[in-house]
Amino acid sequence: NPKRLALLLCALSQVTSAFQPAAYRSISGHSRRNPPSCQAILFASGSDGGGDGDRPTTGKGTARLSGPKETGATGVVDSVLTLLSSDGASIVLGLLGISICLFNRLIHIDDYDALTSVADGADALGRQARADLLAVFASGAILLNGVSKLDVTSALAESVVLDGIELDRTAINWEALKDMSDNDSGQAEIEWALESVLDATPAKTAVLMANADASWKPVAVSGIAPADESLRRALPEGRTTPILDRFRGGGSTKESYLPTLQALPGRVEFTYLPPNTQEALILPMSSSSVLVLGSDTAKSFTPKDVAWAQVIASRVGQLFS
Repeated sequence: NPKRLALLLCALSQVTSAFQPAAYRSISGHSRRNPPSCQAILFASGSDGGGDGDRPTTGKGTARLSGPKETGATGVVDSVLTLLSSDGASIVLGLLGISICLFNRLIHIDDYDALTSVADGADALGRQARADLLAVFASGAILLNGVSKLDVTSALAESVVLDGIELDRTAINWEALKDMSDNDSGQAEIEWALESVLDATPAKTAVLMANADASWKPVAVSGIAPADESLRRALPEGRTTPILDRFRGGGSTKESYLPTLQALPGRVEFTYLPPNTQEALILPMSSSSVLVLGSDTAKSFTPKDVAWAQVIASRVGQLFS
């Protein structure tokens, strides 16, 4: 019976998906039920804390079948279960089940017409319709399960050339730094933090902002900075900073991500970033300081990049808390 075959395919896929055989263990030894820790993600060997090695370099979106690079199957059973529970097998089984239901429906159209003349034909048609719907739903669930497992990469926005100059080294505002901390090692820590963030994330500009006397001042700038040197040392007179003010006095302990900065009216307060900066990430460091990152590509910061930047900001923030 075609409908029974479709239901059998659904049950087989769901049962195999429930298993987690040894084939699912990756090279690093982590399973899907036991994902790697945050520390392992940030400091895994070969990734350099979130470098460009695993970041898409194309601007086009892609969708590909996912799966373990090295199965490490211990036997035929593990190999079969791994294959049946993969996204590719789910998509194939789901399409096959829907095709079988459609084919079965089409070849029995004449039989359905004949049932209308039978006394119990209505009941028979009702049972048949319910069985067909159940089979289609089961096959659709398998197909949806496979599609949800696909490794989808969203399309990246085009990069722009930032308007500014690239600094040879981190520019320090000594007056603002003295107001911020008396620690002699503050300069080295700040330079290390900003340069590390620029190397490990898509950020092209990194700025350390400090709040003193109810106003924000750039303490350190690294990467591509505005050509006007005065913008690297202070905000324009009378310029309001409603976005940064949310972090004043520890008012917000969560990062603020602006993936499309050019589409926001509030971009005018980021005078310490190049004027055509495409996105900005603001991370609190202490109750009176934040780390602001700017990039030349919109929506390019990944969760891994944000996590890495949070670790850096938290470490340097301990000097000024």
